[in-house]
Amino acid sequence: MSWHRPASFLFLLIAFSSCFEAPVREELRLRFLTNGAVVATSTVRVADPRDGNPALARRLAETRRELTEGTDPWGVRFGAAAASAERFSWEKRLGILSSASRSALIAEPEGLEAFFRDTALSVTYTVDPERGTAELSIVPGASTRATQRQREEMKKTLDAWTADVTEYLQAGQDLYAYLDDHPDRARPCFGALFADRLSEKDAATLNPPTAEEKRKLDRLDGAMERVLAVLVVPEGAAYSPDEVSHLIYDPFPARLTLKLPGPPLALEGFLPGADGTLTAASLGLWDALRGLEGRWLAPDPILFYVESAQVESADLDLDAFLAKPRRSHLSPSAGEVRAAIEARLRPAPLYRASWKISPEDETPFRWEEGEAP
Repeated sequence: MSWHRPASFLFLLIAFSSCFEAPVREELRLRFLTNGAVVATSTVRVADPRDGNPALARRLAETRRELTEGTDPWGVRFGAAAASAERFSWEKRLGILSSASRSALIAEPEGLEAFFRDTALSVTYTVDPERGTAELSIVPGASTRATQRQREEMKKTLDAWTADVTEYLQAGQDLYAYLDDHPDRARPCFGALFADRLSEKDAATLNPPTAEEKRKLDRLDGAMERVLAVLVVPEGAAYSPDEVSHLIYDPFPARLTLKLPGPPLALEGFLPGADGTLTAASLGLWDALRGLEGRWLAPDPILFYVESAQVESADLDLDAFLAKPRRSHLSPSAGEVRAAIEARLRPAPLYRASWKISPEDETPFRWEEGEAP
């Protein structure tokens, strides 16, 4: 007996062959210099055009046109910042724009505040030369980027998707409970679940699942497919449901990262990273699910699957997944799952960081750390 992933899931993976990334991905990095100035860098990555979806194709073409002409929202923001220096770069593949990056040296605090004026963020940046400190404060407001129709559709999406997540967690816990009693069956079960992402070597070593295991895998696989659909742009639409959720819930115009010239003196709202950077949590459906990793199910198969797919040309590491401690908790109700998701769709009331500066510092300016002046 053998078990194969349903053709519908394979179609989903092929239709969204860019490894579960959004068609348009935007990032903003603020690198604060020792003297109090800041280098703002926006990066916009645009996916390859996709056949069969005219609405999405029009959106991608319009995004490329605006980036090329400088009429996109980032062009307007950089224009408002009164920058002391600017640079712009782009990358094309086979003649088609794939990414565009803008950087600006903003010497005055007022320039950074003006940069965000068209967003839902109230930004205050202060530099105190006498005390030798700088502070960035961001108060988020309600995002206005989504249309009323998108907001109405998201209410239905949230209802259905949180129910799908609940079923996924319950199906996962059913499989995990079975594997607690049959630990020797973990490799064939998860090997079957991840079959389309395995190397030929790993696939060749697997035993087929039993009839009982097949029923549990079919249930879990179907739930995974429905949960993953939030990352896919539906036929005839220009945005995926996850992208729409960001337009509605996320007041930040892009994923925001801060790099300070030294350790923060005070920190609120921002998340510190291992490399010393600070980030504002991204607010959307998929990021909310990621934030719940381990609460009810660990390791989380669907999150591991997507993360492995985002590594280009890499097979899923089945042994790495199997090496993770496996545990599950009491199955949550649909209401508990929805409450947990909605809690992670709300921004912090305040994002604030302060740090030491040296206003008289005359270190030659560099666009990037380690770059020649």
